[in-house]
Amino acid sequence: MWEETMTSTIALPRHSAVLVLGKAKDNGFMAKVADAIPAIASPWDVNKPEASLEALYEALDAGQPVRVCMLRSHRTARRQVVNAATKRGAIPIALRLPGAEEIGDDEGFAMVVEVCADTRLSYTISPMPCDLHHLHGPFDIVGDIHGCHDELCELLDRLGYINADTGKPQPHPEGRTLVFLGDLTDRGPANLPVLQLVKDLERFGALRVLGNHDEKLARWLIGKKVSISPAMQTSVDELEVLAEDARTAMGEWLGGAEPHLVLDEGKLIVAHAGLEEAQQGRRSRGARSMALYGKVTGGVDAYGHPEAEDFALDYHGAALVVHGHVVHANPREVNNVIAIDTGCVFGGSLTALRYPERDFVSVAAKGRYCEREQF
Repeated sequence: MWEETMTSTIALPRHSAVLVLGKAKDNGFMAKVADAIPAIASPWDVNKPEASLEALYEALDAGQPVRVCMLRSHRTARRQVVNAATKRGAIPIALRLPGAEEIGDDEGFAMVVEVCADTRLSYTISPMPCDLHHLHGPFDIVGDIHGCHDELCELLDRLGYINADTGKPQPHPEGRTLVFLGDLTDRGPANLPVLQLVKDLERFGALRVLGNHDEKLARWLIGKKVSISPAMQTSVDELEVLAEDARTAMGEWLGGAEPHLVLDEGKLIVAHAGLEEAQQGRRSRGARSMALYGKVTGGVDAYGHPEAEDFALDYHGAALVVHGHVVHANPREVNNVIAIDTGCVFGGSLTALRYPERDFVSVAAKGRYCEREQF
């Protein structure tokens, strides 16, 4: 008897954890589905969760797709898999077979695939979201903007991204690509115009990474409760006039950026606060924290803000790391690490690094919009 079968293709991230969920008696359907997944098998014994979790961590350390099968799944066990994947920088995915327990929207899976009995699954392996090896530039990498819209427009004009006739954003005439290092807002005088301009530039291929100020503002925009600092208040005052749905959309966009990007066949890493070699290309919690806040020590600096080690002093990676976050009077190059936050919002300048040329373009601040004590 001939039966019609639907075929679906699933793109598995190169580093992912695939949880296959079934019912207690599935007559071998789970094994058939699981065996087709191009992934390392990590057995799960509901009676030995600690040993199962230890084995999962070991499998995830290989940096390849890993599959876990659960005939009887509980929310706690599923949460353990999600947490393990997140800690190791893997993307958690669930395949829910007929009769399996429902999966809540809040369980943390990046994707849930409902598998029907007549569905045939095929798989492709896709790069991690931060992996843009195939983009070779040339790039113009822009440091922390912090709401300095006039200075950004002047810098973009000098770099070639503003049309001389219309005064509006345009693709670069020589095919260069903009990369923003995050912290688009806070402290400065024109935060909403900066966000709108960067969104416009993304239509022409501009890239960006998430900054710590972006991450916090994004949470506020989507309705999360956050503590509003004096630095953030400038952004809140501008953005609270937006309709609720517009704020939510802006927050989802702002918070949706990757913490770091791998570019030019791995020769270039861009991250807001920098990234150590072992964390490059990873999506672990440690890599995210480093990319957003730096290598924090647990102490505070002279301004009462989290203190971070100068990771560049001990960096010996092959990839050039370009970051912002830490303010310097001029761009700083140490051990293949370039820092380009030159404190525009504090009366310094807004700087871009041209890659691969490794030269700088800067415009002077038009004012001193914030004192360092509000850092």
